[in-house]
Amino acid sequence: MRLVRNMIIFIVALYIGAILFMPKSQLYYFAEKQLKQYGVVIGNEELNSKLVSLEILHPVAYYQGVDIARATSVKITPLLFINKLEADNVELLNVAKKFLDVEITELKLNQSILKPYRVKIDAKGNFGVANGYANLRSRLVHIDIVEPKDINSIKIYLKKGEKGWYYESRF
Repeated sequence: MRLVRNMIIFIVALYIGAILFMPKSQLYYFAEKQLKQYGVVIGNEELNSKLVSLEILHPVAYYQGVDIARATSVKITPLLFINKLEADNVELLNVAKKFLDVEITELKLNQSILKPYRVKIDAKGNFGVANGYANLRSRLVHIDIVEPKDINSIKIYLKKGEKGWYYESRF
């Protein structure tokens, strides 16, 4: 019994140590390098590494040299089994704003090791509340507008279903 308890304590301590001493900034730069292959560059950011998370202040996303979005802050929490990304005040810029006139006040992305190819999406903004997912294997994005507010500017991209308005696309 004592051996089992010691093993559990060791595993928990190893997990906590891995999270605390994880090189979060290096993981961010690796992800940035991977995104660059697809023409996506994150610029103007200021990194702030915390104990269990990485905070990115004032990032601007560029796609093929054109700035498409900026956020006040982005918080990435890599917990090995569950990874989270939370962005505040996401604003679309230039060309993206012409297509979608939305302001996202809160965006949350969650990814679990149990379903590594599925990213859960939760968003709040001037359009209302939206929930959905992105399947990285089948390259499908599905977002349901749960509590619609002002969706007139994005209605041309939405479809009407049994449960309400939704957006679905492949990337």
